[in-house]
Parts: sequence; structure tokens; C-alpha cells
Amino acid sequence: MPGPAERFPAMNPAANASAKVKHGFAVFQRNCITCHTLNGQGDAKVGPDLNIPYSPTEYLQAGYLRKLVRNPQDLRHWPQAKMPAFRADVLSDADLDDLVAYLKHMSGRKAKP
Repeated sequence: MPGPAERFPAMNPAANASAKVKHGFAVFQRNCITCHTLNGQGDAKVGPDLNIPYSPTEYLQAGYLRKLVRNPQDLRHWPQAKMPAFRADVLSDADLDDLVAYLKHMSGRKAKP
């Protein structure tokens, strides 16, 4: 089966995107795609789309977005939440920075709903 970049082209960063953004896409594929769609594409049914109608980079300051990824319950206590915490031994600070760079980049590449 083709990989996500081929199956879901609206998730791809621009060809001229930085290495940081492209690595962030790889981090997204490894850690986020099983629960989240992006630009309306993907097979996930658990979490919200991370670009439509808004990217979390458009409504959360970077520090709060990082806090949400590290431990969602630290930002919003919600007993029914399904998103796991991504500790630094699972998702390095550098990978998290690149993931945020990818999401920010993709906020400028929204697909039409």
C-alpha cells in the first residue's frame, strides 16, 4: 500500500518547504496520523482535523500547543479525553518543534472543505 504522502496528497508540505517542516511531516505520520486527519484527508476517526477549519497553530500559542502534546490533561482536564501524553522520551523536543513547524506551514496550505 502506498504511504500517506501518496495516499493523502493534501497533507504534503510544499516541495520547497524547509527540512524542519519535512521532518515535521514525518513526525506527524509517525505520531499523529492514526488519530487525526489533516486537510480532510486520512483514515483517522478519533481526533479532530488538524488544519480545517483551523490549525491549532492559529488559536494556541506555541507553548500551549507543546503543553497540549506533552500532556493534554495539563491544558484541559477532560476525563473522556483520548489523546495520550507524548513524553520527551517518546517525542523529543526537536521532533515536537518540527511537528509544530509542519502544522504552522500547513496552516497556509488549507484544502477547500
